[in-house]
Amino acid sequence: MIPIHKTTHVPLSPTEAFDLFMANLDTWWPKDRHASDPTAKLIVEPRKNGRIIEICADGTQINWGTIIGWDPDRYMAFTWHPDGDEDAATVVAMSFKQTADGCQLDLTHGGFDVLGDTADAVSTSYLIGWDLTLGSYCFAASKLQVIA
Repeated sequence: MIPIHKTTHVPLSPTEAFDLFMANLDTWWPKDRHASDPTAKLIVEPRKNGRIIEICADGTQINWGTIIGWDPDRYMAFTWHPDGDEDAATVVAMSFKQTADGCQLDLTHGGFDVLGDTADAVSTSYLIGWDLTLGSYCFAASKLQVIA
C-alpha cells in the first residue's frame, strides 16, 4: 500500500516548528476528533524510544506510539496506534526543513498493510485526518508567529 505524504509550511524556524509539534502537542492537537477523551492531556517523551501518551481525565493512559527516530529540530519517526493496539502500529515520519520564510514540514504515514482487511479504509481516513490535524498545527504556528 502506498504511504500518505503531506507537506505544509509554517512561519517558524525548524526548531520552533519541531518544538510545537512535540513539546506542545497538547496545545493544538484536535482532541475532539482524534482522542478517546477530548479533555485528555497529550504528552510526548522527547527522545528515541519515548512514548506519545494520551492521559484521560480518569487517569487511564493510552500509548499512541513510540518514537523510533529522533534528530531534534530536523526529523522524527514514530509508531502510530492511537487506539492503543501496538500490534496494529503504522509508522509516521516527519522532517522539518528551513525555508526562506519559515519551515517546511514533510509527513509520511505508511505501514498500513499491518492492518489487513481494514488497511485501505484506515489509510483513506488518514488522508483527511492528517489534513485536519496539520490544519490545527498550522493555525497554532500562525498564532505563535504573531505573538513572537
